[in-house]
Amino acid sequence: MAKVIVHRAEAGQRLDRFLRKLLQGMPTSHIFKLLRTRKVRVNGKQGRAEQVLEPGDEILVHMVEERFHEDTKRRPCSATQIDFRVVFEDNFLLVVAKPPFLPVHSGAGHRSNSLIDQIHGYLEIDDDAPTTFRPSLAHRLDKDTSGLVLVGKSVEVLQRLTRMFQDGEVKKTYLALAKGIPEPRSGTWSYKVERRDVPGSTRTSAPTRGRKDAQGKTSYQVAMTRSLHLPGGNDQPMSLLLLTPHTGRTHQLRSHLFQAHHPIAGDPRYGDPDLNRLFRTRYHLERQFLHAFQLQLAHPVSGKPLRLVDPFPQDLLPIVQSLRLEIPKV
Repeated sequence: MAKVIVHRAEAGQRLDRFLRKLLQGMPTSHIFKLLRTRKVRVNGKQGRAEQVLEPGDEILVHMVEERFHEDTKRRPCSATQIDFRVVFEDNFLLVVAKPPFLPVHSGAGHRSNSLIDQIHGYLEIDDDAPTTFRPSLAHRLDKDTSGLVLVGKSVEVLQRLTRMFQDGEVKKTYLALAKGIPEPRSGTWSYKVERRDVPGSTRTSAPTRGRKDAQGKTSYQVAMTRSLHLPGGNDQPMSLLLLTPHTGRTHQLRSHLFQAHHPIAGDPRYGDPDLNRLFRTRYHLERQFLHAFQLQLAHPVSGKPLRLVDPFPQDLLPIVQSLRLEIPKV
């Protein structure tokens, strides 16, 4: 018989989900068989799949201890280095500045050393005690987009952050260098989000389950304008834009700027090819000039107002210095 005590960071989960994360080496069907045959007890009573666990709950699992230890073995952390910068940290919350070209999660073409892998390495999430929760990202950024990312250190905090995002209580502000100058100089774009998943092809993103369309909403404001000198003596007007997404569609900002006829400099999928070529040759820009530079929210536990700012990353500095750009005060 194996015994597990629910820690505060793990509380708030359903029992079945807790067990699936705890017993990673056991097939899901076997876990539900344990529940069905009354071999899982919580505080001395039969465990129910749907019950929500609280801190200090004692879970007894009727199985051979050797098998329990085998099924709760963790995969070793795959982080090989730390590329992010810590902007804020306490016992509940971690905010990091993600560099460009680092995916937030492992996937095709990038099996290890993702942002979340590095965060687990930084927090030294590698002890031998069984656990069902690891600090997790509250939202995502595209691989090539740089900037601030929120991490919840417990189930409770992560759930609160998720609700805050859903209720519009977290304000994310991005900086984008765009072709031309939008008119009017501030406003809101409401477009259906069109995604270019591979160069040379365009498709409209399919509606998410339960939603009739994939409409996105983005507020914008021109922070400053500059002239980019082109070969041949002509100038191209450029705008540094403040962007605030009110919905969270994939590629929303990049698609909205493309549809507004003000594509982001360097964007390989939605940008202007000639302009991109110039930025790549002159400034060695290898990705879209899009940076999640500011987060504003109430701390999910204390309620204290947080305003976190990340300056321009290293790869954008040649453009920033050449065009005399600054982080706006907002």
